[in-house]
Amino acid sequence: MAKNATDDITYIRRWIKKGLSKDGKTLDFSNKKIGEKEAIDFAENIQLEGLEILFLHNCQIKDICLEEMADSEFFSSIKELWLFDNRIRNLGAEAIAESSQLTKLKYLSLYTNKIGPEGAEALANSENLSNLEVLDLSFNQICDEGAIALANSPHLNKLKDLRLDSNKIGLAGMKAFAETSQLKSLKKLHLTYNKLEPKGFELMQDSKNLQRLETLDIDIKTPND
Repeated sequence: MAKNATDDITYIRRWIKKGLSKDGKTLDFSNKKIGEKEAIDFAENIQLEGLEILFLHNCQIKDICLEEMADSEFFSSIKELWLFDNRIRNLGAEAIAESSQLTKLKYLSLYTNKIGPEGAEALANSENLSNLEVLDLSFNQICDEGAIALANSPHLNKLKDLRLDSNKIGLAGMKAFAETSQLKSLKKLHLTYNKLEPKGFELMQDSKNLQRLETLDIDIKTPND
């Protein structure tokens, strides 16, 4: 006997019952396997008013899942979105960037995925993400092109903390951060485990634009070391 639609989404109700905080502001779906079917079920059936924090890390999420979910009203009140340790590539990052439901987002964690320069460029160019205060893209593959796009983003003026560890960023990316007139609220910049060069460090150290930084986290040997 075939299951009806109500039976098909029973698992979602169980996940919500287990993962929803008492105040209704936090939902933890971490470590659940979320494929295309689950993504469609979420997008079409979940409505939780007042939800602010969503954990979706280590869920094996691929681009097609985010393409299904990103425009759902389910995301409309989200302020923190944790998507680290998934299988997200450029198209998934683009789906996030293009979502009109994520305009309240302040914290976006995408570390340990497979996002390249194009994905970083999409995030940097997104008007929908203009309220972001923390962006974590560590352990991806955005390279210099992605770093340059983020450094020159006209929409990330509220960003306070940018984490780009292990992204194959070199001199060109360092130079972009040294010369940018954007990112006026940035206080913390993390660049460890990249392809950093002494020349880039000098540029960043001498940059008037980066004097406001409270933390510049790099791992490069300087002449004074």
